Amino acid sequence: MLIRMATKSKTVLEESTLARQHKRKAESRQRLLAAARQLFVERGYHDTRPQDISRLAGVGHGTFYLYFSDKKACFQAFVALTQAEVDALIRVRLAACKTNEERVYGALETSMDYVQANPGVLKAAWAGHQLMAREDPQGAPTPSISDEWAAGWAKVILNGQKAGMIWQDYDPEIIGYAVLVVTSVVSYGALRKGAEREHFLTNLTKFILRALRAPKASTPS
Repeated sequence: MLIRMATKSKTVLEESTLARQHKRKAESRQRLLAAARQLFVERGYHDTRPQDISRLAGVGHGTFYLYFSDKKACFQAFVALTQAEVDALIRVRLAACKTNEERVYGALETSMDYVQANPGVLKAAWAGHQLMAREDPQGAPTPSISDEWAAGWAKVILNGQKAGMIWQDYDPEIIGYAVLVVTSVVSYGALRKGAEREHFLTNLTKFILRALRAPKASTPS
């Protein structure tokens, strides 16, 4: 009986110790990513060094390499986290939308809100990937945040074509990038307020829908 109790206590202690270790590791990684995010935005990809990230995060330089193999891996983690943040916000917004116009408007407004609340983050994610590719042209290509979002628009366009709502002679991949370029202008309207903001988003929404909508589909008002 005493042996079983002692064994159980040891197991509980080991589990508690492991839980604390996992928590510390998660917290260290979060601090590193928060520091990387700040430096990538302030300095850009090229001028950010792993040791600078470690110093700002308040951890030893060797700790950086426990979580990331190099600066490129850290940057990719920063981009993935940024994309996940925006995608999660857009999914919540789209869940309440009933029409295509509401969906496009909602995606644009959510993106604009994110740009305003997180100045420089999306710009750093886009620009950093391009610079990373130029600095390591022989490296294995990795999808950028813009590649991922363009692919998402391509799926929307393909589904719209199947439903007869979007021009059939469009190449979804090409038009996906075109829509992404158009929607990226929300960063220029991020500081607009009130009626001016509404006017900006409404016009951009109409432009996108009218450009995609097939002749037989109804025209948005």
